[in-house]
Amino acid sequence: MACCVKVLIPKELSHRLESLYRPCLDAARRMLKRRNESSTKHYPEIPSVLAKSLIAKYQRNAKCRKISNLVLPICGDQGRVIKLTPEGVRVHAVFGKAVIPVAFLRPVVGHLRQIEFIRRNGQWFGVICHNTPKAAPVTVDGCVGVDRNSVGNVAVMADPQTGTVRKFGISPAPTKKAMRGRRKNLQKAGKFRLLFKLRRKQRRRMTHENHCASKSVIDYAAKHCRAVAIENLEGVHAPKSKIRRYSEKNQWAFAQLENFIRYKGALRGVPVIVVDPAYTSQTCSRCGSIHKPSGKLFSCGTCGRTAHRDVNASFVIAERGLACIGGGSGGLNVSPLRPIGGSQAGKVGAQ
Repeated sequence: MACCVKVLIPKELSHRLESLYRPCLDAARRMLKRRNESSTKHYPEIPSVLAKSLIAKYQRNAKCRKISNLVLPICGDQGRVIKLTPEGVRVHAVFGKAVIPVAFLRPVVGHLRQIEFIRRNGQWFGVICHNTPKAAPVTVDGCVGVDRNSVGNVAVMADPQTGTVRKFGISPAPTKKAMRGRRKNLQKAGKFRLLFKLRRKQRRRMTHENHCASKSVIDYAAKHCRAVAIENLEGVHAPKSKIRRYSEKNQWAFAQLENFIRYKGALRGVPVIVVDPAYTSQTCSRCGSIHKPSGKLFSCGTCGRTAHRDVNASFVIAERGLACIGGGSGGLNVSPLRPIGGSQAGKVGAQ
C-alpha cells in the first residue's frame, strides 16, 4: 500500500528549490493558458522531469484554473529519477549528487513513487510517497461498530462482545458553525488572506481530529482482535438522499475519516467492513424493531430499551458487521447484505 513521509529540506539544498520556484510557476501558468502545448520541449527553462510532472499535475487537470501556491512534483520513474540510498533520497535532476536525509517510519518496498516539494512559511518540505507492505490479517474474535456523526462526537465506537462504548473527537456542529461565522465576517470585510489562513486552519483541525479518532478505533480493534464495521456513506449527498440537507449543513470529513480508518487498519492487519447505513439510528440494537429517536435519545417502544442515539447506532453497525463475518449475538436479525437499494440491503467490503 502507498504511504507518505514528510521531511524538512536542509538549508544547503533549499536554495536550489528557491531558484526553480519562479521559473516553474511561470511555466505552470503558461501551461494553463496553452493546454495544447503538452510537451516538455515548450518549457526548456526548467528541468524536463519537473516539466513532465507539472504537465500531469496542472495542465491535464481540467478543473485547475489558477495557481497560487505551486507544488513542485517529481515522478520516481521506477527508480531512474528518485534513488533510494542508505543515507536518504537522491534526486539528481534537482540536487545533483546531494542526498536528502530521510528516516522512513515504515519499510520501503520497491522504488519510490514520487516526491513533492512544498514551501511553507519560508521553509521547504518534501513529501515522499512509497510502497509499504500490509500487515498480516489478524484473527478476529468479534466486531466493533463505528458511527460517524455531525452532531455530538466525531465518532462513537461500540463493542457488543464486551459492552464497551467509546466516544472520540469533538462535536463537529458547533465547530463548523463558528468557522462559518468567522469566514462570513472575513469575506464581507474583504480580508481574503486571513480567510485563506482560516480555511487552512480548519482543514488542519479536521484532519487532526480524524487522525486521533481513527487511531483510537484501530488501536482498540487491534488490541482486542476485532474487525471494524463502518457505514457506507457514499450516497449521502445524492439528489434523492433523505439526509442530504442535514449532512451538508453540519458537514464533516466523513470520507477522510473512513480513509484513515482503512489505511490504519491495513497497516495493523485489522479488517474493515462496510455495511448498509439504512435505519441504523432508528433500529433497536436489542430487539431489531424500528422507532424514530427524539434528538439524541433513542427509546424502543417494543422492548423498552433507552440509550444514546449514537451509541445505539454503533451497536447496530457492529451487529451488521458481525453478520458479514459470520458471527452475531442473535439480538438483531440482519438479512444477507446485497447492493444498496433493497430493504435491509447493504454493501460489504473488507480490507
